[in-house]
Amino acid sequence: MSSADRLAASDPTGPASSPVLPPSATAAAERADAEAERRVSGPAGLAHVSALSFLASRAAPSGAFVLALAGGVALARAGERFGWRRGYGASLAAMIQTVAYLGPARLNGPLTQALTAPVMGALERRGVGALGQFAACFAGRMLHNTVATAFFVFVLLGGLDAYAGTYNETFGDLALLPSGPRAALAFTAVSLVGWAIVATIVQIAVYRRGMRRWPDPAAKDDIDESAESGDLGGRGRFDPRAVALAAAVAFTLLVASTAAPLLAGVGAWLFVAWLLSRPDRRAVPTGVALALLIGGGSLVFSLVGGLGLAVGLQRGARAMLIVLVATWLRAAARSDGIREVARRSLGRLRRIPSVPEAVSILDELGAEARLAPSGRALLAELRSARKRPVAMVDAVLGWVAGESGRFRAGLIPPPARLRVAARDVALVAAAAAPVLTLLLG
Repeated sequence: MSSADRLAASDPTGPASSPVLPPSATAAAERADAEAERRVSGPAGLAHVSALSFLASRAAPSGAFVLALAGGVALARAGERFGWRRGYGASLAAMIQTVAYLGPARLNGPLTQALTAPVMGALERRGVGALGQFAACFAGRMLHNTVATAFFVFVLLGGLDAYAGTYNETFGDLALLPSGPRAALAFTAVSLVGWAIVATIVQIAVYRRGMRRWPDPAAKDDIDESAESGDLGGRGRFDPRAVALAAAVAFTLLVASTAAPLLAGVGAWLFVAWLLSRPDRRAVPTGVALALLIGGGSLVFSLVGGLGLAVGLQRGARAMLIVLVATWLRAAARSDGIREVARRSLGRLRRIPSVPEAVSILDELGAEARLAPSGRALLAELRSARKRPVAMVDAVLGWVAGESGRFRAGLIPPPARLRVAARDVALVAAAAAPVLTLLLG
């Protein structure tokens, strides 16, 4: 209902005595009403909650699946209310927001729910039952987990030999289990299927409970955005597009080979790039800890698998460098730089469904300064809830609904002015230089 219609309805003397707004004023009032409705119940608020949940999932040392459930509920609600296109637009925007804050490391934790939640909400919107939602979620989860496991085995560990060797050393003494690479793959497949079944059942139960108990849309109190700003860490030395391209080049080289000269070249480039890039150090401790964990794990797998110390050190170094390159990307490009690169990259892909919606939602999300008040609101909900599993779940679901309703999109900043300088070209060229060790070796 427009402002003019509401005014006429509230006049006790009837429509005849109501003041009549000129067409231009009526159109302006209708646009204002539409904007207010968009701000209160649009998908940006749901993407905001999803980003918060996914950040917690990626930052915590364990429990990534449980911590990401709240974000999955928000994305399922987006798919249910706005359809799959805007649901996946919210999902993509939320994932970009988490990368802008923490970098691309540990993205797998919430990624499965980001891939499956919107379609589950869209199926709920169409009246598809639990069995249909189970099939969709299970298929998406199996696809993602299979790809992630293959990357872990063949890239981070360096190959099936290390993985199968560790499997044989761990389970070789059990008479009921066969040994060898095929047995290792079969054991992994059974484990993936079992986990996918359990996780899918949990997702369906929590998502459907959240969607069906969602409160009626109503205006909420605004959250305090007075502290919100752009990039809290200032600007880096390099163009964020050059940083992203250099990181992509280094990542490709690391995936291509574990040759010692190549690893030394990438390591030397990364060391110099760190020194020159004026990095934002907020995400560095998490990235370094993860690099040590994954690199050490790769070394242990190689040693247990009987591949020797030299091979183990090479594979461990590669795994560590992959994580450190991802950490440097976040530190050198900074939050606003990553968002700007993502916005421009997605702008070239607008013909792909959900991409235009993701760009629009990403513009509304803004910077990450909303994290503190949102976290305090969640803690308040949990403190007031009964210390029972269902009551705690309902408290989190209530926070998801309330926080998404409280969200207000800030002012959309103008596109950043980016200009490639000679140092940016040198950065990318230096990142590609280690390829010479492969060509000349």
